[in-house]
This record gives sequence, C-alpha cells and structure tokens, in this order.
Amino acid sequence: MILISRKTIGEAHEEIVRVIAERCEGVTRITEDGETTYDPEEPVCIHIDSPMTSPMKSSASLFGDGFSDIYQASLYTITKRKNDGTDAIYTYGNRLCDYPVASISRKNSGQSFIKRALDQMMEVIGYVPASSTAELTYLGDGRLNGIDQIKKSIIDRLIANPSSRRAIAITWVPDIDLARDEPPCLQIVQCLIDKSHHLNLVCLFRSNDMLSAWGQNAYGLAHMQKHILNAINEGRGNKGEEPLALGWLETISVSAHMYFTRDQLELMKFFQKEKSKASFRSFQRT
Repeated sequence: MILISRKTIGEAHEEIVRVIAERCEGVTRITEDGETTYDPEEPVCIHIDSPMTSPMKSSASLFGDGFSDIYQASLYTITKRKNDGTDAIYTYGNRLCDYPVASISRKNSGQSFIKRALDQMMEVIGYVPASSTAELTYLGDGRLNGIDQIKKSIIDRLIANPSSRRAIAITWVPDIDLARDEPPCLQIVQCLIDKSHHLNLVCLFRSNDMLSAWGQNAYGLAHMQKHILNAINEGRGNKGEEPLALGWLETISVSAHMYFTRDQLELMKFFQKEKSKASFRSFQRT
C-alpha cells in the first residue's frame, strides 16, 4: 500500500500524482475500457490532517471553483430525477441520502372490485393468489422516499452514541450495480469521533482516478464532513453537550490510477509545478 500523509488536500494531491508517476516509470496499462493508465497496482491511502485548510485544491487542477462548489454539494444532497433522459447514472448524494429501496406493487388490472377487495383481505393473513402478478420498482436514488443514510446512520447515531463504530453509509446496490458498466467509485464512508472530540472521516473507493478525480473527491468529502459535523453539533447543543471539532480525512483507493493519454494536459501541469518546486528547493540549497 502507498501511504501519504499531508496537512492539506492540495499538497496531498500533488504528492500522489508525483509518487504514481515515479512508481510506474513510464510503464502504462490498458484498462478493460481501452484507456491508457499509470497504475501502481496497489492501494493508495491518503491521510489529510486539516481537510478544510487552504490549499484545498492544487493550482494544477483544471477544475474551477464554480464546478467544485456544485460537485461538493452533490455528495450530501439529493439530485431529483427528471426522467427525461438527462439524469446521471448515479450521484453520491442520491446513494448516500436517498438509498434505493425495493418496492413490489401488485397488478390488479382486469379484476373486479369484489375480487380485488377479497384478495387484499386475504393478503393480510399472508395469502397471495396464484394468479397475482407484481412489478419490482425502486424508491429513492433521486426519486425520494429512499433511506437517508447520512442522517440516520451517521448523524443521528453519533448524536445518540459518540463512541459508535457503526456510523457508516454505502453506495453499492447489488441488484442495480452488478449489471452496470459504471457503478459508483466511492463505496463506503464512515465517521468516527476520537478521544479529543474530533469528527474524523474515512472513505473507501473501489476505483479512483488520482489525477482528475481524487482532488475533487477529497474537496467534496471535506465539505460533507463539515456538513455532518454541523448537524451533529446542533444535536449535541440541544442536549447541552460540548461541540466537536473537525478532524482528519482519510481516503483509501483500492484501484488507484491516472489516465495518461486522456488527461495528458492536466498531467503536464502537475509535472511542470513539481519541476518548479524542485528547482526552488535546489535554489534554496545553494
């Protein structure tokens, strides 16, 4: 495992790009989608001591402040589905705050009113007519009425029990994601309160683009951590308890990589900044 610890997100982002490039030594790999990548072929763990401290983004990143602010909000809010063909396959906010729940609806078309009434009465005692048909649909995932894991599993749980190790939320839905080519990269988020009364956040990615995506991911997760902290402190205040402080953020990327061909412009910007830093360090030593 590659381990990196830095004070800020911006510093850590530049360091992991440098480390992966050095580890791969110019050797690329072709993914199942035909993309050319730098792939160190081992998980990457990045620990950020102060996630809301500047620089929260590297100046080599191509994403502006406007995009970053829209993205960070999408991690802990629901994006309602329009059902007009423009909806995203998934959003992290929909999976974390509106987790899909399977719902079975029975079809009663063609039945008389008396027959439907009798069937409904029999269902109360567990009898389902052999002629019944049903349709499996999903609530949530941007359709509302799903499970708000951020509130119920993390915020409410840590207000009730600050020592809980069960303040966790997931994005993977087997019934949906096993058959999809683009399942969520972020899989698990878990909050922990330490002995110093800090709220810490650990996040697991099954797959993570460390060049173009990780910086935005970490930026958004830091804001989600602050959102959770504020909600927990509101609940603690109502109980007359002292507020928590923002703690560290840690991401674990099981399959970490950088897209060498697709994101060559951004990669060159990171390399140029690293070269400038190296030149400055050399100047300081003279």
